[in-house]
Amino acid sequence: MKIDSVQRNNYNPNFGHSFRVSICLKSENGLEDVFVNPYKDSKLYKTLNSKIVGWLNEKYLEQLRNVTGITRKVQKRKPQSDIHEKLAEELQKIDSDYANLGIVRSVYRRNKLGYILTGPDVPIAENIKGIKQIGIAKADPTWNSLDAHESYIKALCKAVKNNILDYVSSHNVLLRSKNDKEIMLKTIFKKIGENKTGSPIYELESYEFHENKTSPILKPVNAMYKRFKEGLSVADEIKRTIKYKVQQMTRHNTKQPQPTLVI
Repeated sequence: MKIDSVQRNNYNPNFGHSFRVSICLKSENGLEDVFVNPYKDSKLYKTLNSKIVGWLNEKYLEQLRNVTGITRKVQKRKPQSDIHEKLAEELQKIDSDYANLGIVRSVYRRNKLGYILTGPDVPIAENIKGIKQIGIAKADPTWNSLDAHESYIKALCKAVKNNILDYVSSHNVLLRSKNDKEIMLKTIFKKIGENKTGSPIYELESYEFHENKTSPILKPVNAMYKRFKEGLSVADEIKRTIKYKVQQMTRHNTKQPQPTLVI
């Protein structure tokens, strides 16, 4: 497992925290690994990327389950492997936001590599930049016209998408090295079998956080970014996101009583 191409002291922990993710499939015949191109196979790319997000969220969500008493809907679950835990531990070392608040979420771009956003930037994206508003709008029962509702959702999605992508790809938010170069995550998955329907099952073979040497020098506007974060009540946004996660857990396990969570 190759995880040390960029040592911890090469990172600048004061900034971040988003990073792009490239995904490859391990060759079954010993040839070059196959790049999962989001343009050609966005479904597979998102499926494998969601696995990464799940592993990085695992410990935090487990803590929420312990606090609230909400058990898993599916009790028979394969435990995390060593490589999943090491991936999370490595990110904690190089990303101060993730070390302080171990939650992440994916942000996708059409036909291009997606981002993983970490720590307090997750509630900022959800509550301030508008991601959560899409789900609320879709569930709004007050619309009389289906066509008007769909038109509104389409326009909202476009506006939120542009807003979010501007944020996660900004020089202030990207995880970067002390050389002010973008840091990316490269993952390699291997096929370990097939499910009942004959679809392939993939598991993480290796990963690598690395400096993107071809990227331009990042030039963050540090003071502006700091004022933005301080101007928001980030603690309040984190509380809102945690409550939302708890609500999701309860919806997925209707046999459990509604929890009372004091944060």
